[in-house]
Amino acid sequence: MIPEHPHRAGPAVLVFAVLSMALACGKDAPMHGMSLPEPQAAPALVLHDSKGRVFDLATERGKAVLLFFGYTHCPDVCPTTLADFARARRSLRLSADRLRFVFVSVDPERDTPALTESYVWQFDSTFTGLAPTAAQLDTITAAWGFAVAKEEMPGMSGYGVTHPAGVFFIDRNGKVRFVFAPGTKSDDLATDLKRLL
Repeated sequence: MIPEHPHRAGPAVLVFAVLSMALACGKDAPMHGMSLPEPQAAPALVLHDSKGRVFDLATERGKAVLLFFGYTHCPDVCPTTLADFARARRSLRLSADRLRFVFVSVDPERDTPALTESYVWQFDSTFTGLAPTAAQLDTITAAWGFAVAKEEMPGMSGYGVTHPAGVFFIDRNGKVRFVFAPGTKSDDLATDLKRLL
């Protein structure tokens, strides 16, 4: 199972339910997440950015993509994940042409394309921030096989949103090969990315 956020593990996510059996094992496997024994084609993901330009995951062939579903009001997992991947990318000196990090919002009520883009750029100016409409999010969650739901957050105003807490690694051939575990530190991310790239 791929953990969901905010505060508890959610139901199995994606056709990647196989990941529950694939905790990194074997001497050559990355150690900080789950590896698919048979990489699977990434589901479709087509959205517009804040300037109206189309992002189509299918056209990213030839470069690796890190895909994370979150939201800008997230109090913990999202900012920590973005910060750790930003540090890992910089330590490896990886350009966006070689490794692209894409953040997709799961909170269409509050996150606009401009707000989401501005949010991810606080961590790294090479990151891509995308915000679907509610209808687009329904299509994405159906294609990728996960659910989102609002949750009350005790002691905080507003609401939280459940979402997959792992980061999907999509290889140059457009296949999901690995899911980074939530909370993995930047040094460990950098070590694993070296193995995956």
